[in-house]
Amino acid sequence: MKHKKLLIAFLLIALIYVCAIDSIPKSVILFQGESLNIKKIFGISFENKNSEYGAILTSSDSIDESKIGTTNLEVKLFNTFRVKDIDVSVIERTKVIPVGQVSGIKLYTNGVLVVGMSEIKGLDHQKHKPYENSGIQEGDTIVEIGDKEITDTKELIDKVNSSNGNEIKIKYLRNDETLECSIKPIKTNQKEYKLGLWVRDSAAGIGTITYYEPSSNNFAALRTWHYRYRYRKNLKYIKW
Repeated sequence: MKHKKLLIAFLLIALIYVCAIDSIPKSVILFQGESLNIKKIFGISFENKNSEYGAILTSSDSIDESKIGTTNLEVKLFNTFRVKDIDVSVIERTKVIPVGQVSGIKLYTNGVLVVGMSEIKGLDHQKHKPYENSGIQEGDTIVEIGDKEITDTKELIDKVNSSNGNEIKIKYLRNDETLECSIKPIKTNQKEYKLGLWVRDSAAGIGTITYYEPSSNNFAALRTWHYRYRYRKNLKYIKW
């Protein structure tokens, strides 16, 4: 019976330590000069792995960061077993001014953004996917067609229509990487050729400016976008 009680007590203590360790966060963001108090129990200690920060454990068992940057703390059990790491990021304390002002916002893309793809019907009454196997994807930004810079959808349309159905070279951006492909436009009527791409070059909406930061002249806003209709009736994007 005595051994059973000791086993139960040991399991309860082990459970307490597991819960205590699990409650310690893996990452923390602090403002400069702010203290982070972490609840500890006997046997749990912290060790700073970033020597640039020096000793950061205070006498009150709190972590006090005064330098901007990042550091890493090791959580140790009985100062021997490493059980967890804490990533601590310290950012500059700043002051913002609440605004709450409704405002209209309009953004222009640097090039023409591909927002979708669909097959098109040509003059031969067949359905085509001219973009297929070209490598271009939704989310890519077309910046050049045939060595000519493209800044909006009108320039893209004019360039595709002037191809007379000949294969055209397209330069586009993906995750800051410049890529190239070739697509042969499909003739859809006597004067029109298409690539099968849905594209747009701008977005507009109404939002609420939540705050303004005087030191950097930056602001943040909650917004609801209403994409500008640019082609035919009630179409959000141009299909080309």
